[in-house]
Amino acid sequence: MFKIVACMLGAAVLSLSAAGAETGVSTAGEASSPCKRMVWNRGWEFRLEDDPGKSGWQTAHLPHTFSLPYFMSDSFYTGRGSYRKKLVVPEEWLGQKVFLDCGAAFQVAEVTVNGKAAERHEGGYTAFRTDLTPFLKPGENWVEVRVDNRWNPRIAPRAGEHTFSGGLYRNVHLHVCSPVHIPAHGVWVQTPEVTPSRGKVCILTEVKNESVEMKKFSVRHTVREEKGGRVVLRGEKPVKLAAGGADRIQTDLPPLAAPKLWSPAAPNMYRVTTELVDEKGKTLDRTESPLGFRSLELTADKGMLINGKPVYLQGANVHQDHAGWGDAVTDAGARRDVLLMKNAGFNFIRGSHYPHSQAFLDACDREGMCMLNEGIFWGMGGFKKDNRYWNCDAYPSDEKDRAAFEESCMRQVREMVLQFRNHPSIVIWSISNEPFFTQHAQESRELCSRLIALVKELDPTRPVCAGGGQRGNFDKLGDLAAFNGDGSRVKTPGRPSMVTEYGSVSCKRPGAYAPGWGDMKKDKDAGVRYPWRIGEAVWCGFDHGSIWPSGGRMGIVDYFRIPKRAWYWYRNEFKRIPPPEWPVKGTPALVKLSADKKVISPADGTDDVHVTVKVADASGRQIANAVPVTLTVESGPGEFPTGKSITFTPGTDIDLIDGCAAIEFRSYYAGKTVIKASSPGLKGDNLQIVSRKAPAYAAGRSAETGDRPYKRFTAQERDAQLARYGQSGTGEKANLAALRPCSASSNVQDAMKASDGDAASAWKPSADDKEPWWQLDMEFEFRLDRVEAKAAGNWKGQPPVVQVSRDGNTWKDVKTVLNKDGTGLTAACPEDAGARYVRIRLSPGQGIAEVAVWPADAS
Repeated sequence: MFKIVACMLGAAVLSLSAAGAETGVSTAGEASSPCKRMVWNRGWEFRLEDDPGKSGWQTAHLPHTFSLPYFMSDSFYTGRGSYRKKLVVPEEWLGQKVFLDCGAAFQVAEVTVNGKAAERHEGGYTAFRTDLTPFLKPGENWVEVRVDNRWNPRIAPRAGEHTFSGGLYRNVHLHVCSPVHIPAHGVWVQTPEVTPSRGKVCILTEVKNESVEMKKFSVRHTVREEKGGRVVLRGEKPVKLAAGGADRIQTDLPPLAAPKLWSPAAPNMYRVTTELVDEKGKTLDRTESPLGFRSLELTADKGMLINGKPVYLQGANVHQDHAGWGDAVTDAGARRDVLLMKNAGFNFIRGSHYPHSQAFLDACDREGMCMLNEGIFWGMGGFKKDNRYWNCDAYPSDEKDRAAFEESCMRQVREMVLQFRNHPSIVIWSISNEPFFTQHAQESRELCSRLIALVKELDPTRPVCAGGGQRGNFDKLGDLAAFNGDGSRVKTPGRPSMVTEYGSVSCKRPGAYAPGWGDMKKDKDAGVRYPWRIGEAVWCGFDHGSIWPSGGRMGIVDYFRIPKRAWYWYRNEFKRIPPPEWPVKGTPALVKLSADKKVISPADGTDDVHVTVKVADASGRQIANAVPVTLTVESGPGEFPTGKSITFTPGTDIDLIDGCAAIEFRSYYAGKTVIKASSPGLKGDNLQIVSRKAPAYAAGRSAETGDRPYKRFTAQERDAQLARYGQSGTGEKANLAALRPCSASSNVQDAMKASDGDAASAWKPSADDKEPWWQLDMEFEFRLDRVEAKAAGNWKGQPPVVQVSRDGNTWKDVKTVLNKDGTGLTAACPEDAGARYVRIRLSPGQGIAEVAVWPADAS
């Protein structure tokens, strides 16, 4: 039994917004305090360096992505882009430290100040801090962040199934403080004892003295209830630190009687303010962390216990990107995602397959959503060699890249744990997803073992796993086994395990009113739940961009954040809320506008509104008709991902389906915005949005972004870009059968032997199997060129039948040619054949030694 008792607190600093100019406005502490922190998202300039048509500087507000506007294209701009912004340093900042805190940048970021190199960070999903102080001068300064999202064989991830757009796609902050300060993520709050009657808190605080003399100060902690702000604990410890010195200060707070415990059903949260205070009482630096008292216990027969009570983790995998904005999601957008999953009745999210944003973790804390936070060592299948657009061997095939790649994995996992280890919502760490997709399985397992050991060193309070470990004994690593897809059929008595992915139903909205159990259907139909299984997560929560053309439409909520009917199935199952009446076609008469709220505050890129438009008949009832609708900003500040207007055209990437469409709208200035909805021949509608806590909007004078008409980025553009770097998105073809999920009419455990790359192993049906068949699930839909198979013995005189299917239900025979000696076959697929599944039907007694499936192209 793996037992852990801890309360986790986020080490992220307080993210308050400046209401005025984004330079020297105090946002924390008393007026005399040098400590200031502000969101620094508004009014950057941006240019794409490797696109001749877009090389000029243009206004861009953060969060931002190179691909803006983005609507699920499988290809995207790959190259370099630069962001710059003027920073006016007031006199009061002289002698202080000035840091630039970036939430994330994909994937290599180089920060310069006044043309001088200040920082380089590799890794696209973790926060990093740049010390601007040595490069600043009074008055005007220029801060530039150059971002490069080119695939690099030495930087994780090397492979993955979603998209990898570049950009400063999370919030940027300025943090001003004394030379005596707390490093980023330098507060770790632990709870060595948690019971309903008593909670003990131990806080470890890193401190630095970058002044030229010894300093005396105190580390002061204040714990408040998040709701209401009532102070429940205080603690303080004096410190004496030499010039240039650093230390880690441990403070044991008095026990808290009857703490309000955190759980998915009751997510009681506290906040811890940590301050460095000098002898005169002035605050030198300040940071704030979330706190939730809860205990964890992982068992092999009762599942996961939270505060001593069994909690079955029922949830979804979640990618971070949103319609139009791509990865550049606001804090409000992250909260909506968590709420959509919570409102479906889920209590668990797997952060597939990278660390998500600070705002996402904060929302999980506050909404009671358990979280599996995942590292960035991924596999994708196919085993292409290097320079393959994130579709290659998970572990470097070239020995010269291996040391740097392993260091990249270790560094990014370290950054993930230090940034997020204090969040109570994180109940499991994962260091990988399907790392078995490699020709170097032993090296991959050894790397996973080192990553797991690193996580346990940095945070011994949570279980750790190698996510998606259903092949190659990766499930034996860590504290629990985590299986994807067909791995759900693996039984692990005596060892805790969970199904980290099931389902993978690809469809456009509205989809079927069904859960899509996939490989779990047999157990679900029989009502079986194994005592060692601690939870399960559907693939996936939301549609998302994917490098596979059909790979992104497997969500129970679509890309525009409109639920599919599967979402309503889960809500009915878990919360007993019946589904609504589905819209039917009628006679369109008008369009209706609504929003999840009508205030954006603060208007700085952290908040937005989700705007929905519906087609209605004359009575105002929503109908399922698909008509074009345009949303236009008639007056006031703000923008859609496409600029001041966006048009939903049925059947396009910006679609209107089932009589409904939606998009997120954000603003960076204070004022009133009027949005108009119009459709040819129909009555329109208006919506007013108020933006607050920002500089006042002045039409024609406020720095606004220009219109961004949408144009799908093509594979031809992608390949032309890659060719300029000496890389290629094409080349040798990948065997789509390699290590993909397999099933069979009998002897199911041996089915994988027909696609393991070893012709000496084979799948053979049982002796009493009268209608044997073997089936492959390629997990995504592909256009196929051919299927090749080798016999386990001889098929002469009794040729097998090869079939393909998009959905696993409707099958199409493929013309098959048997080798002259009967030891193999080739099935040539029609040019327009799109398929996810391949099935081979045999005669009794026939077996398969090896199957290879080749795509129609290598993109």
